[in-house]
Amino acid sequence: MNHSLNTKRFISLDLARGMMLLLVALAHASLYAGSTLLSRPESMHSMDTFLNYVSVFVVDNRARPMFAFLFGYGLTLIVASYLKRNRTTRDAKMSLYRRALYLLIFGFFLSVIVGGQDILAIYGAALLCITWLIFKSDKILIRAITIISALFVVILPVMWGSMAVMQQNENALQLTHTSYLENFSSQFIQFITGGPFLGNLALPIVVSILLGIWAGRKKLLNEQPDHKPFLKKVAIVGLTISVIGAIPQALYSNGIIELSPLLSGLIFSLHMITGIIGGVSYAAIFGLLGPKLVQKEVFVRPITALGKRSLTFFMLNEALLVVFLSTYTLNLGETFGLTVSWSVAFGIWLLALLIATILEKKQLNGPMDHLFRKLVHRKPREEKQGID
Repeated sequence: MNHSLNTKRFISLDLARGMMLLLVALAHASLYAGSTLLSRPESMHSMDTFLNYVSVFVVDNRARPMFAFLFGYGLTLIVASYLKRNRTTRDAKMSLYRRALYLLIFGFFLSVIVGGQDILAIYGAALLCITWLIFKSDKILIRAITIISALFVVILPVMWGSMAVMQQNENALQLTHTSYLENFSSQFIQFITGGPFLGNLALPIVVSILLGIWAGRKKLLNEQPDHKPFLKKVAIVGLTISVIGAIPQALYSNGIIELSPLLSGLIFSLHMITGIIGGVSYAAIFGLLGPKLVQKEVFVRPITALGKRSLTFFMLNEALLVVFLSTYTLNLGETFGLTVSWSVAFGIWLLALLIATILEKKQLNGPMDHLFRKLVHRKPREEKQGID
């Protein structure tokens, strides 16, 4: 997620990252408005109801897979930059392991110290487990994607069905806390007991990352005209599957149909699995849009500037969501509901756009991106030439 301003960049990737930050902020804002992982917040008025449907079809379990897909795609650029500079495969591997370690550390800071909704540590844990696959052949990579995907088709219904039963009986999936200390204690215990690794069982992030790695090898988002027909197919078919797969969850989470806990876990798993395809289709759409856009366009430059500094602004956005929406701060989330929570998230994203634009004009990296790069890359010339 960190970036260098001195290398060629693809508008498609930065545009996707910038928009991804909005979708993630909206998804996490819902958690502060009273939702659980399995259900939507209770609607206070008709706009809340409308946004609940929008969230199920467009945001929930779709923003995160796109985030992971772009992360995987970026890993291939990192490896390619090492090999292009005649560095050894071992150098590239060690760089990825350091990246995984610092993602865990940054994730600990965000989730435990700040109290925000974090996915960095889960990505770090995933990267520790799959780094070796990045250097294998396409055949082995595709086989791994197939096997892991098949395992998740079995694991997810069992896991989320069990969680649905627990939620009904014990409110076990409560995501908010009444004090900072309570949140700190809960997040700390969860982290040190393997939360980032267990999270990769509950959320099929690894599949999206591996798909991103495969796409990166094929350079599908590198704005090459010959990839356009394939990206169109992915966008159309992927969106169709994503929408159809979201219908049962939309009906259940908005109270139109009633289901047993086991069935609710099953349709949530369907929503999550089809969301992987939805996230990939989102990335394909940005791959199609990128070549048609130029950096001078007034609406594009701020978003791509944000995308270049995605680590900094992901962490800033999450911290501000805590300030405005958490139950132990201003508590706007549960007090005023989903519409206000999403409005706050959108306002935070607009603020991020403004700050990113200023940094872009001054040719400055995001501070967290800069720190992350310094920690990951040991030699000065790596910092200057690295591509993320």
